[in-house]
Amino acid sequence: MLKGASKLNLVRIGSYITYGSLKKIGAGILDSFRGMIDEIELAHHDSPVVESIDALLLTMILDQEYGGHTLGITDADLKTEDDDEFYNSILGGKNPKNNVAVVSTNKLTPLNIDTDKEYELFVGRTLKVSLHEVGHNFGLTDHASYRPAGDGSLCPMSRGEFNKFGYRGYVKAIVDGRGATFCNECIGFLENIYGHSDSSRQILKDALVA
Repeated sequence: MLKGASKLNLVRIGSYITYGSLKKIGAGILDSFRGMIDEIELAHHDSPVVESIDALLLTMILDQEYGGHTLGITDADLKTEDDDEFYNSILGGKNPKNNVAVVSTNKLTPLNIDTDKEYELFVGRTLKVSLHEVGHNFGLTDHASYRPAGDGSLCPMSRGEFNKFGYRGYVKAIVDGRGATFCNECIGFLENIYGHSDSSRQILKDALVA
């Protein structure tokens, strides 16, 4: 579990997501974790084009290359060793042995991204799954129930009953239903463990290398 405010390495893996989109996601993470994340550094991990990758292996690669508090975003499908085919492809995951988490945009992308609305939906979905995984890095746990935040949207840590939906249904019902504000239980935990600050330096360093 992370201690105190920190820097987050936000790493693009692959080339599907644009730099501009990555910056928007980084800004959203800073806003939701105000006072706990002081700085986000954008980076690009050069990797071969693959349709899928083992999620745990990817977190280990990122930990070795970047270390510290890191979130990787890839367009490849994230796979696990779960025998159940429904659970061996995931939207995101965190390595319990370090502070590295990964998110896949593979199942978050609308069928078409031809309009601003579809683009914003894609970025919003990726941000919401990113908030969930960064929350795990700070020690937050899944809510099996559909727990609302103060603004009426689902808490980013809401997971729901995954096997009640197909992937598209899950994304629409749970991911699209999440907001960027955490519920009182999560806020209470973060305040108790890390303290609370109403301000953040909100530094977003553009260190992407093409």
